Amino acid sequence: MRTSTTAIMTIGLLLATLTACSSSDQEDKAVETPKVVDTPTAPAYTVVNKIEKFGVGSVDLVIPTATVDSAKAAIQDYAKTIDGPLNYGINVIRSKNDKGIEDYVCHGEWVKDEQAARVYTGGRVTSDTWPAIGMYCSDPKG
Repeated sequence: MRTSTTAIMTIGLLLATLTACSSSDQEDKAVETPKVVDTPTAPAYTVVNKIEKFGVGSVDLVIPTATVDSAKAAIQDYAKTIDGPLNYGINVIRSKNDKGIEDYVCHGEWVKDEQAARVYTGGRVTSDTWPAIGMYCSDPKG
């Protein structure tokens, strides 16, 4: 009786081990490989109307031939230079004379961290990593 109990337990352990090994193989195959994300090269732009005060800033980037894609790339490029403010508005326009929201190709709302996003954007900008940029592109003249 003792021998048959030991044999049953041994077989049970072997089955559990084999099941564990085979299930880990399936998990390995199910893992997706990370996808490479192409970040577009930012076009040349001219910085105008730059203002930084009291933890916030804003700037207009002039790109005469801006498209939505090139505007987004320029906003991402400029955001790399921000050091200090908690909130920053980055607008892409086609001419220095463009001034209002009706002229923006894209508007980027850069925030330093989650707390700044709640305070300055009312939670519009969300992210898993910080700093983050909310992008709003209407390109009304495009």
